[in-house]
Amino acid sequence: MKKFLTYVCLGVLLVAMLCGALGMARMPRTYDGRNAAVSVYDLQQNPESYDDSAADGAAAAIVQQNLSETHSVNDVTSIVFDFRGYDTMGEAFILITAVAGSAVILFTKAGKEEKKDGE
Repeated sequence: MKKFLTYVCLGVLLVAMLCGALGMARMPRTYDGRNAAVSVYDLQQNPESYDDSAADGAAAAIVQQNLSETHSVNDVTSIVFDFRGYDTMGEAFILITAVAGSAVILFTKAGKEEKKDGE
């Protein structure tokens, strides 16, 4: 019964991941690198003097307010650790919990096998 439930859960997870990947593939690209008006290198070298009038929506807010709000030159770092800090902390907590749980399961099973062999 446990194996059946495991396979069902894995199947559901696989279908959900495939649906998500196909949905993401149909989305338009936000930046394809071919736009001559946007130079990522120039933006990183001197973010305050860069002309960001071509950016719109969230990209404009990030480019225009990043340096003054976070004092970080790297936009990705500022988003991950400043704007979405709680989200990143939650993801780290989930990862640590999963690793600790896996370690407990593996070491408990190995300990039981050693006791059976020693008897």
